[in-house]
Amino acid sequence: MELDDAEEAEVVSASVADLVEAVTARPSEPEDGKATFTSSSPNWWIGGRTFGGMVVAQALSAAFQTVPAHLDVHSLHGYFLRPTRPGSQALHTVGQVRDGRSFSTREVVSTVEGKETFRMTCSFHAPEDGDDYQLPVGPDIPLPRDVEGFEAPFPFDIRELGATQRREDGTYLSTRRCWFRTREPLPDDPAVHACLLAYFSDMTGAAFRPLSLGSWGTHTDASLDHAVWFHRRWRADAWSIFDLQTLVNAGGRSTIRATMHGEDGSRHLSMAQELLMRELDEPLTFEAPPWVNRDRGTGANDGSA
Repeated sequence: MELDDAEEAEVVSASVADLVEAVTARPSEPEDGKATFTSSSPNWWIGGRTFGGMVVAQALSAAFQTVPAHLDVHSLHGYFLRPTRPGSQALHTVGQVRDGRSFSTREVVSTVEGKETFRMTCSFHAPEDGDDYQLPVGPDIPLPRDVEGFEAPFPFDIRELGATQRREDGTYLSTRRCWFRTREPLPDDPAVHACLLAYFSDMTGAAFRPLSLGSWGTHTDASLDHAVWFHRRWRADAWSIFDLQTLVNAGGRSTIRATMHGEDGSRHLSMAQELLMRELDEPLTFEAPPWVNRDRGTGANDGSA
């Protein structure tokens, strides 16, 4: 059975400790004067491809280890070039693009079995004060304690809200909204929290397909590129509302954006991504994750999808 990439990300059975271990890149012998790290892709996915959020998080973990500890990551931009096979080992070569007084830039090239799979540029910034302005969190968002959760051997506690109501023109303000945090407390290392937030930023579910919202197993997809902006430090073991908006489906591709806000309303992350998506000739049948079928929002539950 081949599930689409976003669907596979949400049927993972693992502990929080397993997740932290998996996203952490380990130093190895330098190559050509560049810092080099390795990581292993867990055998968590059944369709032959490692979840893209894992690929991003591992590359970011490698980059973090090459910059001074006081710097915070503020942006990353990556391209997925080839799928990474679950169970394989990746080699991450980190290039020092620039080190300035306030910013450090790194390029990470990830290879598996000698073939380049992912290329990412990321930038780190020394904390400083400045003007404070942001757009507010979306309307009608209940607090996580007021949303039903689920029990499962999964590293994140997810409280699904579903999409917003479909508008008269057939579009949605948001195509996925959910509260999330890790099920257990994490170490205080800001790099761990940034890597896990980057991991979750790719957990789009099926929200990039508004025409089949709430339906699983109808498409195969692959992330093409992924960009994340980190606006302020945030803990992945604290609640975040993940609010995803599908901007356009055209040419067999989907372009999406998303935000993360804390319970206090502060926006700490923004994401943008383009995906390839293709409808399957014969839809697959399987059990969706337990947090998908909620009597909230739109989606499959109210017949508006």
